[in-house]
Amino acid sequence: MTLTQATFAEFLVAAIVLMTASTLVGRQIASLRRRSSRPVEWAPDLFSADRYRPMFRLLDNEDIRFLRAQPGATPALVRRLRRQRCQIFRNYLRSLEGDFHSASQALLLVLVQSPYDRQDLISALLTSRLKFSLGVFRVRFRLLLYRWDVGHESVARLVSLFEGLQLDLLALAHSHGQAGT
Repeated sequence: MTLTQATFAEFLVAAIVLMTASTLVGRQIASLRRRSSRPVEWAPDLFSADRYRPMFRLLDNEDIRFLRAQPGATPALVRRLRRQRCQIFRNYLRSLEGDFHSASQALLLVLVQSPYDRQDLISALLTSRLKFSLGVFRVRFRLLLYRWDVGHESVARLVSLFEGLQLDLLALAHSHGQAGT
């Protein structure tokens, strides 16, 4: 087998990409290990899923039906209400995304610093992150449809993923704190 310049270049590019990715992952893990075991920005009461309960009702069509039944209600008024509700919902969704990512970073930090093998929990965390990201994409798409009165999307699944992450974080932070003492 002869090694052509094109083949050599392909191997070289692949090797550089792998080394760069490996270096970046190594730096991220080293950075996480240097931080304290409980990030300053993380507090169990700060990430309360109860903050997102209004999202469940924001896109409820009952208010739209009520508005349409009122004398003087115009299609423009209904569109404006839908647009305002969508904007408020997006703000809640951005906040939920931020809290989810902060909590998952805190959980990852606890896992990385743990003296025990937590491979199964890291895998579950990555799966949870993927499900959450896909859920956010789905909710954003359905929110777009809601603006034109097509369908309704529940955020219950996203909030339950966030609550599960919170419980994992609390349990691990507690066990990590006890293991360190």
